[in-house]
Amino acid sequence: MKVKDIMTSRTLKSCSPETKLQSAAKTMKAANCGALPVVDKNKNVVGLVTDRDIALSLTKRQSKTAEPLAVSDVMSKKVHTIQTEDEVSTALRQMRLKQVGRVPVVDAQGKLKGMVTMHNLIAKASDEPNASVEVGTIAAQGENLIKTIQSLTARYTKTNGKLRRNKK
Repeated sequence: MKVKDIMTSRTLKSCSPETKLQSAAKTMKAANCGALPVVDKNKNVVGLVTDRDIALSLTKRQSKTAEPLAVSDVMSKKVHTIQTEDEVSTALRQMRLKQVGRVPVVDAQGKLKGMVTMHNLIAKASDEPNASVEVGTIAAQGENLIKTIQSLTARYTKTNGKLRRNKK
């Protein structure tokens, strides 16, 4: 199965590095999503901003509001992408290795085309009558939903009553 078969594309929202955090947060709320790919004027992916990035930036700047801050101030600049023609197992592998729940999808020229999320993968696996065959195919290539979900949930451990992010 190809990434293009499961990615979100029609309802995909994005923003620019200059977008204000408040505007990005409003876009996420309206689109019911937790992340926005950040694209330049040519639609090339230059970053990713999550609702968590926004929340953590506000805790660091307790006396400031989100209004003057731009997406470029808090976005992840090291973004791992996959291509529309990649196999779903490639998406799972990227998500597992990088411990991320979302991966922007680009075309051969690097232009944003969609997003693959854990939600896409789980929905595909649970909605299709023959999904076990597809998930089995992915598992035969060494990747599957369970390994990816385990990797994402292993990002944090509880130490002395506090949740801490594990090192990659």
